[in-house]
Amino acid sequence: MGKTERGKAGGIVLIGFMGTGKTVVGRRLAGALGVPFVDTDTLIEEKTATSIPTLFKTRGETGFRAIEKEVIHSLADGERRVIATGGGAVLDPDNFDVLKSFGSVIHLSAPASTILARTKGDAGVRPLLAGDDPLERIRSLQRERAPVYGRADHEVDTSRHTVDETVEMVMAWAGNTERVIRVDLGADGYDIVIGPDCLDRLGPMMRSFDLTDRALVVTHPGIAQLYGERTTDSLRAAGYEPDLIEVPDGEEQKSLQWADKLYDAMLSHRMDRRSPVIALGGGVIGDLTGFAAATFLRGIPFIQAPTSLLAQVDASVGGKVAVDHRHGKNLIGAFYQPLLVLASLDTLDSLPDRELRAGMAEVIKYGVIADATFFAYIEGRLDEILRRDYGVLAHLVARSCEIKADVVAGDEREHGRRAILNFGHTMGHAIETRTGMLHGEAIAIGMVYAARVAERLGMLDGGSVQRLSELLRRTGLPQRCERLDVSGTIETMKFDKKSVGGRLRFILPNRIGEVAIRDDVPDEYIRTVLTSGT
Repeated sequence: MGKTERGKAGGIVLIGFMGTGKTVVGRRLAGALGVPFVDTDTLIEEKTATSIPTLFKTRGETGFRAIEKEVIHSLADGERRVIATGGGAVLDPDNFDVLKSFGSVIHLSAPASTILARTKGDAGVRPLLAGDDPLERIRSLQRERAPVYGRADHEVDTSRHTVDETVEMVMAWAGNTERVIRVDLGADGYDIVIGPDCLDRLGPMMRSFDLTDRALVVTHPGIAQLYGERTTDSLRAAGYEPDLIEVPDGEEQKSLQWADKLYDAMLSHRMDRRSPVIALGGGVIGDLTGFAAATFLRGIPFIQAPTSLLAQVDASVGGKVAVDHRHGKNLIGAFYQPLLVLASLDTLDSLPDRELRAGMAEVIKYGVIADATFFAYIEGRLDEILRRDYGVLAHLVARSCEIKADVVAGDEREHGRRAILNFGHTMGHAIETRTGMLHGEAIAIGMVYAARVAERLGMLDGGSVQRLSELLRRTGLPQRCERLDVSGTIETMKFDKKSVGGRLRFILPNRIGEVAIRDDVPDEYIRTVLTSGT
């Protein structure tokens, strides 16, 4: 996996809408790095001896953009800087390419309502806010610019972070260092650590917890061959006595029978209530290990060390642990939070292409349910994602975990909003159970089918349905299931654990970035999309 290429200057470029904090964050970054700070709008005013509003008034936006382009190109002298640009500077492709050559491009974002509150009363100095409805103007410009902003290396929502937090995050991304995301669940809260080569520091990080020395690593043979020794070496160096058990690969191993084998291994290793168990692998290993940890001695500590994209962005976060039943996936389980999630990004190097693409279904899901800008980022950077560009994958994992951590912190046990994480899963899980296809492939189909149902209900426009379907197609994921046993699939859906009072709950999109929970979907709509996919 190659690291993100940077320009020779190695600087940081902040792009984004007005009011997102580019100047204040940029000044703080430059001070921390000991490099000059440049605000392109300030340079334009110095160059013309004229204020930005006056330039817009006298030369129009076209004239202003021409001067802006000259200023940006004049910075291509190789000096390392932190640069904050005007909100529309990157609409010119030439400008974006030049800025990209300066270093890491970071998109600072914020919701339209936050931007309006931050810029209220600034219409006189912010010409693009002039008009009777500035909120709608902001939203319109955000929609227009989203595909361009989505080309940035990383994105930070400054409405969710302090200036200091934002500076720390930007420095981490620009330096390809670790990111730490907190799942805020009070006493049960934990950190998600994301970065390169994290497995080498597993043992030392575990020493910050009150644990006894006997540890069990649960993995499958392929992962054991690649990362087993590295993991146990880290544990031994930190003073642990690790044992390792290999579970054969495949969803069928996520069973009570294999949970029983893990209990045997824990007993054989003389583990106690403070002995840690480490799930080293993908979603199956994480779910099975977490279930065994939750139920052995009424609960022992466990650490998630996910090695697949699917597990890093979804399965390892949130505390859902389970085994399957013959009638459906994850029907026997618990809510049991890990002590730590350690996403070592280098493990994605060994992931087969098909599994990488399948994991992208869950990443795309986050864009649909919570972040239209993130969805646009995926659209714009898909080629780099599939080439396994380090920086882009790091952002995908971090932003996905941020979204999931926020949802889980507000609804740990899925009494309300957490259900939105199941977008595409009601039909997707049933399709997975009936066909045996990879989880992500079935969820991709489930998302398209859910979007088609939303379209039939008048919730979602056809253009958005097509946009989702096209992104999945480009990712290499299926959008429909041929020769599906429709009656059997509907019967399997009746055992879905998300049903309440015998009524199936569907997560349906209103638009890209927003979904609703519905339990009133007519049966004929479900049967129609399962039959035809339309």
